[in-house]
Amino acid sequence: MTNEDISLGEFVKQLTVRIHDARLPMPFKDEEPWHTLFYRLKQEDVPGKPAFFAGLRFDWDALYPRSQELSEYIHALHFTGCVAASNPSYDEMSLNPKLGQIWSSQKPEGDLSKFLDYAMERVKTQFATSQ
Repeated sequence: MTNEDISLGEFVKQLTVRIHDARLPMPFKDEEPWHTLFYRLKQEDVPGKPAFFAGLRFDWDALYPRSQELSEYIHALHFTGCVAASNPSYDEMSLNPKLGQIWSSQKPEGDLSKFLDYAMERVKTQFATSQ
């Protein structure tokens, strides 16, 4: 898997595994941290940035930039049972550990691994400030 052929969905899965392994919170109810993270990653010129970012669209109908495609994918992970968001608040989601093992077996190649490391550094600040 390289930065040229990784899809939005595969990138979200790779990032989710890293967030889970780092024991960081993954917001679900409040999507703003996800959208702001991806918007900033799209805007930044960082080596290894996946090609899909070029076509990722954001609108400003909310108080923050929002990608319909990203929102739909995050919710699809919940609907299909890949991640869980517990009642009653649905504030955070957690990764199914068995799926985490499968997803982490797909190794990013080349600059994609470095970009994922960079994205994780952004996650640590972006998701921490949202709590």
